This record gives sequence, structure tokens and C-alpha cells, in this order.
Amino acid sequence: MVKMLKRKDLIVFYLPTHWNHLDSPSPLFEWAWLDQEKVSLFFSQDVRLNMFKKFLTKGFIGLVWYKGGEWVSYAWMSPPESFGPPHLPRGIQRLPVYWIFYCRTKEIYQGHGLYKASLRLLAHWARGRDPEAKVYIDTEPKNIASRHAIKDVGFVPKGIITTWTLRIPRYSFVIWGRWDQNAPHPKV
Repeated sequence: MVKMLKRKDLIVFYLPTHWNHLDSPSPLFEWAWLDQEKVSLFFSQDVRLNMFKKFLTKGFIGLVWYKGGEWVSYAWMSPPESFGPPHLPRGIQRLPVYWIFYCRTKEIYQGHGLYKASLRLLAHWARGRDPEAKVYIDTEPKNIASRHAIKDVGFVPKGIITTWTLRIPRYSFVIWGRWDQNAPHPKV
């Protein structure tokens, strides 16, 4: 049986205004900004293909790390002029901020610093457009590796978003929630 109403907590991090840190990318892998051509190249046989094409249509910024013709890691960010990440409540999606989301590294390539490098590249891109840019990222509380990487890059805690998702069979889903920006993060 499908659970129709699901609650989820997301811990949020904010990039301080004084941040200006860009390490050199990994010498083991190449990276590129995602466009329609690169999405088709790297994800043509992947279930993410249509979703990533929609991300680009919505104005999201993506990057991919690759080795040969195979993607090894990717990350996305919504800029202020776009509607924010789809996993967030509409009120938060409408905020004029940069929001990093939907980052993945294939398991066999984890531990090479690709996630941190992606966060730095996206944050650097945002700050290159606007030195005062507000840059956020969220993760699930149990994702300890992600939490450590986010902090290592220089993000600081900025509360907890609680979402509720209502799934309507054969139609769609609705997400609503609230963001307590002062809520402490659970201990690691």
C-alpha cells in the first residue's frame, strides 16, 4: 500500500557572504556545465534524461563530472530568477535565492571529493554573478557524509524545513511545509 501523506525533515545550510573559496577540480575527472547536448550525451540511457531536460528548461544550472563518456557525479542549482527545487514547498521555491539540490555521485566514485568540488563550483558561479548572492543547500539529517562535506565547503546551519507530501494516485503530488530558520540541526 502506498503511503499517501509523508513527512520529511530537511536540514538547511547557508553560504556566508564572506565565503570565497575555490579549490582546483579533481585531476582524475573532467567536468562540464550541463546543457541539452551534454544531458543527452551523458544521460541518454538514464531515467534522469527527461527530468534533467526539464531542469534546464526551468533555468536550473547543472554540472557533470565524467570519465570518458560516462558520468560519475552531477549537481544542480536553481538561480533566483527560476522557480526553486521541486522537492521544496512553493513558498520556499519562490525565494529569490540560489539553491543547490539533487547532487549524486556514483557509489564507485565516492570519496574523491566530487561532491565538495561541485558545491564549490556552483557557489563560485553564483557569487561570480552576484557577490552578495544568497546560496542555500539542504540534505536529510541522516546523510552524515553530505552534512560533513557541506560544512567542509564553508556552509553554516540555517534551520530545518519540514515538508509534507500528499500523493494523489494517478495524478500528481502536492508538497507543503515550513522553514524554521532558527531550529538547531540534530547532532551528527
